[in-house]
Amino acid sequence: MTRLDCISNRNIKIIASYVGTKLGAYDSLFDGLSYPTEQYATPEDFFLNEDEWTTHENLDRIFRRAKELVNEPDFYFDCGASSARLRSWGRLNYFVRVFSTPNDGYKRLPFFNKNFNDTKDIEVIIPPAYNGRAKKVRTVLKVVTHQDIDPNKDYIRDPYLRGILSSIPTIWGMAPASVAQPLSPYHPEFLFNHEPEFARYRLEVSIEANLMTLRHPEKGGRCIVGEKVFLEPEVVNGKTVFLGKYMKRAPEYPPGGGDGAQAILITENVQVDGHILLKAGEIMMAPYYILDISYDRLSFLNHFTQLFSFNGKEKDSGIEYIDTINQLRKSIRAKNEAYRAQEKINKELLDAKSRLDEYNRVLEQMVEERTAELRRAQGDLLQLNSNLEAKVQSQVAELEKYNELRRYLSPKITERILIGGHSFGTESQRKLMTVVFTDIRNFSTITDSLEPEEISQLLNKYLSEMIQIVHRHDGTLNKIIGDGLLIFFGDPIPMEDHADRAVQMAVDMQKRISNLGNDWHQYGHELGAGIGINTGFMTVGNIGCDTHRDYTVIGNQVNVAARLESLAKAGQILISQRTYSQAKQQFEVEEVGEVQVKGVHCPVRTYRIVW
Repeated sequence: MTRLDCISNRNIKIIASYVGTKLGAYDSLFDGLSYPTEQYATPEDFFLNEDEWTTHENLDRIFRRAKELVNEPDFYFDCGASSARLRSWGRLNYFVRVFSTPNDGYKRLPFFNKNFNDTKDIEVIIPPAYNGRAKKVRTVLKVVTHQDIDPNKDYIRDPYLRGILSSIPTIWGMAPASVAQPLSPYHPEFLFNHEPEFARYRLEVSIEANLMTLRHPEKGGRCIVGEKVFLEPEVVNGKTVFLGKYMKRAPEYPPGGGDGAQAILITENVQVDGHILLKAGEIMMAPYYILDISYDRLSFLNHFTQLFSFNGKEKDSGIEYIDTINQLRKSIRAKNEAYRAQEKINKELLDAKSRLDEYNRVLEQMVEERTAELRRAQGDLLQLNSNLEAKVQSQVAELEKYNELRRYLSPKITERILIGGHSFGTESQRKLMTVVFTDIRNFSTITDSLEPEEISQLLNKYLSEMIQIVHRHDGTLNKIIGDGLLIFFGDPIPMEDHADRAVQMAVDMQKRISNLGNDWHQYGHELGAGIGINTGFMTVGNIGCDTHRDYTVIGNQVNVAARLESLAKAGQILISQRTYSQAKQQFEVEEVGEVQVKGVHCPVRTYRIVW
């Protein structure tokens, strides 16, 4: 999970240094940006302090403003590439003194990356090694964006990072490295239609079936510029990774699935005024970035020159180096203190859970004892035969309440409500809950081909099995709508793990549906159901007028679940980002994409449960 202040101000120092070199000043870079005024007199004092961190939104505004000021087509790359020449890395620049070759710099990129941002992780897949045939040193990096960061909205830091990586060999007086990017996780429709760097070209990128098309900025008209491919994993140093190998047909994986992934292969170069927008051979919609870096081997003369340069500044750089170490030690101490505080909190939570378990055990015993007392009292009342009419009326009322509850709840939950005296939907209220929609696919086609008695027999057995699973997971069965079900978790009995319960229930339903298929096969039909799940705040309670009220849930978040169910294919379980964030530790998922829901402003990121 990415923290709020996820960008180190070292990045802003690099940007300001480059702008200052080009224009002689950078005064307007920070206009209108928020900063801690109680600690810093001016925004420059804060944003140029390399020990501080800021938000992704602040960096985006500063970066785009800087490009407007400098007005360079390749500003983001050039800005990153200037970091080695201008020594604008801050104190981290003094760590270069301990590197003997550029290879050391690339090997330690994962460490330095963590001191620049908390939005992505870098892993060295192929360590630097000399290729005699190419006469170049080559290394391959894997860059993974954190799950809560949208890479499409972080595009401008991509060429910036490549610029920094290309500049590393220049520290030793060598030519810049060549940085190729065969794989990237960008979704072309979002990136090219919405990112300001491309939106002005009005490319109108669209992906339909297996092809990617756009309105060509120079040729005019729509052109095919990409096609769907299937990435093939490769094993490198004992790890499975995608490096750019692909096939154009769906792979035939063995039973149990495979490690492939769909992606888009760019098949044609697209450029405007010499500026390349799309490059043939690159692959988009990959799980992560792959950066393939090559550079010259360090010569003895370059190595000697670098050593001499460092020795000439040994006194000043030594002081800065010690200051850097002290700052890092301070940061490590702070992290250790935070870790110890977290350990203390975890221990307190475990103690609280232990006490709660003991309380539940005692409470269960008390309930049993109370139940026994009530039974004895009931026997006494029956024996005395006193106030028989009032007692009968009371029992009738309890029975009516029980029958009402059984419309929605399992017998176990019904019993808990009756014994505990919980209110049942007396007033509408807003609650964080999880709602589930299920529906049999192609049911109208099935009903057209079978007799009503046959449909009734199949549907009754299906609904009976599904309702048993709902009760097993303590869900509230709200409605049976023909062949569909509306179920929610979190009311009338509160539960912390309502998202986990809902997803597990859906998985059990799909497994049971696959077993019920034989009955439907006898009539020449396949049984398959789609399930949609969403977690969010919704209104629950008795809703309606005086003449007719119904216990149910309403709200936009209910509509999201219904929308996901309508998109789910037979056998699929689609869940929203909110449900995924609460249940991701328990289940394997695959990201599907974003779904637009009427009444909901932002698209809903969607995942498919792998069961």
